[in-house]
Amino acid sequence: MIFNSTDYNQDWQDKQLSELGTFKRGKSRHRPRNDLQLFEDGQYPLIQTGEVKAANLYINSHTNCYNDFGLKQSAIWPKDTLCITIAANIAETALLDYPMCFPDSVVGFNADPQESSELFMHYVFTYIRKAIQNSASGSIQDNINIEYLTGLDFKIPKKDYQDKIVNVLSILDKKNRLKRAN
Repeated sequence: MIFNSTDYNQDWQDKQLSELGTFKRGKSRHRPRNDLQLFEDGQYPLIQTGEVKAANLYINSHTNCYNDFGLKQSAIWPKDTLCITIAANIAETALLDYPMCFPDSVVGFNADPQESSELFMHYVFTYIRKAIQNSASGSIQDNINIEYLTGLDFKIPKKDYQDKIVNVLSILDKKNRLKRAN
């Protein structure tokens, strides 16, 4: 199923997320996840699905920090990684404003610069979010898995056209953020 297929993009290529870059599930192997051993004197920023959902495009704050012990069971993701939530707040996306850790309820996507961009894929997910959420509803806690994301097909234009779309949408986002700030 192609979630973003319309009359206007029929000539775009069908691609899967794995063809556009690399993505991996966040890590949080230690249980319980709120064990104080993971956080005492923490210095490595950690975000959760709620912080992805609450972000206005970029995640530029965090509440918790892992310490060295916490980091050993996790990973730090680079700035501009696209975070995609797969549990609780499904298909919410935001980009990291600085390096951070995130749990296994978030997938990190880093675009192949020849194929796409994290920002373009953020806009694609914004467009298809409701369809993904509807397809995942019905269980006790709605969620999707990395295999689900791997199987998603997208209509994707050539990279230079993606960049033009991103430029227009970024200008509109900036205007909206300025309006909300005033």
